[in-house]
Amino acid sequence: MPTLASSSLVQVRYIAESTFGVIPVAGNPKELRITGESLDFTITKEQSKEINSTRTVSSVTATTAAAAGGINAELSYAEYDPLFAAILQDAWVEFGTDGVSGAASSVAATATTLTAAVATAGADSWATLKKGQWFRLDHATTNAGKLFRVSTSVAPTTTVITLDTNTPASVVADTAGAKIQTSRLTHGTTQTSYTIERAATDISQFLAYTGMTPSKLTVNVASGSLTTLSFDFMGKDAVRDNTTQLPGSPVASQTYEVQSGVSGSSCALWEGGAPITGTFVKSISLSYDNALRSQEAICTLGAVSIGSGTINISGSLSVYFADGALFDKFKANTNSSIIFSSLDTAGNGYVFTLPAINISSWKVTAGSKDQDMMVDLQFIGLRDASNADATLRKAMFIDRVGAAVV
Repeated sequence: MPTLASSSLVQVRYIAESTFGVIPVAGNPKELRITGESLDFTITKEQSKEINSTRTVSSVTATTAAAAGGINAELSYAEYDPLFAAILQDAWVEFGTDGVSGAASSVAATATTLTAAVATAGADSWATLKKGQWFRLDHATTNAGKLFRVSTSVAPTTTVITLDTNTPASVVADTAGAKIQTSRLTHGTTQTSYTIERAATDISQFLAYTGMTPSKLTVNVASGSLTTLSFDFMGKDAVRDNTTQLPGSPVASQTYEVQSGVSGSSCALWEGGAPITGTFVKSISLSYDNALRSQEAICTLGAVSIGSGTINISGSLSVYFADGALFDKFKANTNSSIIFSSLDTAGNGYVFTLPAINISSWKVTAGSKDQDMMVDLQFIGLRDASNADATLRKAMFIDRVGAAVV
């Protein structure tokens, strides 16, 4: 009986390229947890328009080629961090070592402050945290594992973190061993391309897609569902072989559990700079698009480079209809903000912050009886141009909170 490929035996691996469209000859690829993929290679071919007495087509010639496609996944901690960074075209700024500080000698907590008995310094300096940055506290007290946010108006010092009043701490006397857990990512301008290989392991067929530049990220958090995400890519070429074409030894995927919209003891879901109250959100979707374009030239089949365009951030919320506050903002064209988190049961995860958004559409209907009335809201992410701190005039931040990521 012939062996025919099964999607259940597919393994996807990826490795960053040092030269666009060229498979690296050194380094170790990373295995990737996926729920599906749509990687593809196409060649555009044009048939000759030549006239001849036989009424036949004389030839077909390739005119361009492209690799493209997407990867679908369920969000789990640390697994997709390199791709998050590549999508936002910047690097994670890790606090402490691998996102976790060394143990402080002693930390006391009030409702609105954390105070270190000894000034923090170097990579562990609290002063390096940004206003509005989210972090988790590892502390042998009632504050253990809680999500906190640095005040948006008071900068932290080497000894004091002033907390956002909406993330108060439990009052605790000086206690040794407190650790801050956080890393921050925002958008920049540094592209990264990858070779992504799909291995049909049961039939030993390996397709390597080169020049794969992350184009679009979509994150979906919904009640009663796992948190899902997808990455779209634009690339150059594809090559096939009976063995892997990637160098080195594959690095196994992370083993953190998959997250959902209700997992974890902490949760952040804010609008307008404060937790949403008086109503509830059924689902939220976020899209980040680099508006990439393929750059092609004579003497090369496929892209010679990938151009980046305007960052397009958009999203949607499905909200139980309880009041008219969001409609009023929509009608008055008043900007707001959105913050939401996704964590696993151990408290490891991410907080997504859009500091300035504009509600582009607001809709609610009574479609039939015995139904909850839901507000379907669409929004556009904007640069926080009015922020007094020039380094925070961004359209999106991702704060990673949890265990050290090596």
